[in-house]
Amino acid sequence: MQNTPRARRLAVPLITVGLLAASFSTPAYAADPPPKKAPAKQQGKPKPKPMSRDQLRSCMDQQDRLTVMRENVLKEQTSLDQQRAEVKGMDAELERKRAALDPADAVAKQALQDEETRRNQLGETYNARLPILKEQGATLDRERQTWVERCADKDFDELDELAIKRERQRAAKDASAKTPAK
Repeated sequence: MQNTPRARRLAVPLITVGLLAASFSTPAYAADPPPKKAPAKQQGKPKPKPMSRDQLRSCMDQQDRLTVMRENVLKEQTSLDQQRAEVKGMDAELERKRAALDPADAVAKQALQDEETRRNQLGETYNARLPILKEQGATLDRERQTWVERCADKDFDELDELAIKRERQRAAKDASAKTPAK
């Protein structure tokens, strides 16, 4: 081919078109990588099976025992609070009597000593009952914690619960019917 002016004129646009085509055909790199597919949802913990009727009955029985234990602890606490108030009242009364005591009155001194002896006996009784109450409270707390771990927030069938309550009502009704009236 000869180098003619016409060929030269065509060569420049052809080269330009070729370079443009080559620039479009090369892949353009994105600023961010392409988004990845979302990972498949992982299955959570498998749902625990609901408690059986026997397990539910056991939990309900333990809850009833805890209620009785709690009532007994509260009664004992109330009784001890009253006894403590009585001891404090006796202390105040004894202080008042000591201040008004005539040192020469032997009968009044003996009466005061008798009251102090009675107050000391009441205080000793209180002091003997207090550790027992603390132990009952600790036992109640341990039993309640065991119940929470074993029974609280566990799934159960409401129909089982209703059936157990009906069983209990029937048992209570049968027990009251068998008990002779006095």
